[in-house]
Amino acid sequence: MKLVKSILVTGCILAVLALPLAGGVGIASAENLLTNPGFETGDLTGWLVFGQSPNSSVTVLTGDNGPSAPGTHNAFLDNQGEALALVLKQSTPAGSGIPGAVLYSFDLKLDQADVGGVLFVNIFAEQANGGVIGGSGLMGPFWPWNGWTTYSGSFQAPANTDFLTIQIEAVTGANVDSSCRAHADNVVLDQGTVLAEEMSWSGIKSLYR
Repeated sequence: MKLVKSILVTGCILAVLALPLAGGVGIASAENLLTNPGFETGDLTGWLVFGQSPNSSVTVLTGDNGPSAPGTHNAFLDNQGEALALVLKQSTPAGSGIPGAVLYSFDLKLDQADVGGVLFVNIFAEQANGGVIGGSGLMGPFWPWNGWTTYSGSFQAPANTDFLTIQIEAVTGANVDSSCRAHADNVVLDQGTVLAEEMSWSGIKSLYR
């Protein structure tokens, strides 16, 4: 019995010593809850669009990509309609949200925002029936002129959170020639970032006391 226990402990020591090569003890890992976050399918799979009109649309473009993840595609929100909110939206699956920290990030690039045009992002924590119970608040306006900028942050999802929703909003003013033309990419909503405590040395020792 002592020999078996000694072998197990030795094996655990070797495993812990090897952890820095694989990322280290207590390193956080992320899990994106969104589908097609970088638009690398070449289309808007997983996303919904609201506010389309003859003068407003969302398309997926190739040949350009936000800086926070590899790829070749991005979503282009082209709103040249008057007094209109063009919205690119996705909700995570039912039951995917939990109370606690929500980490988010996204890449934005602004081509044009004239006569009242503004670019916003909003993230909601929602309960099972779809009612909003918390969120990031309206973030922006953002002004990443002519170059990609990565934005990130966090907020606390309250009790009864069932799923999360993110909206990227290109909004125009009630003026002739108002416009908001912007790119979005590499959108992340993450509630799966945890320290690998079960792999810590103190946790391993406790298994063999």
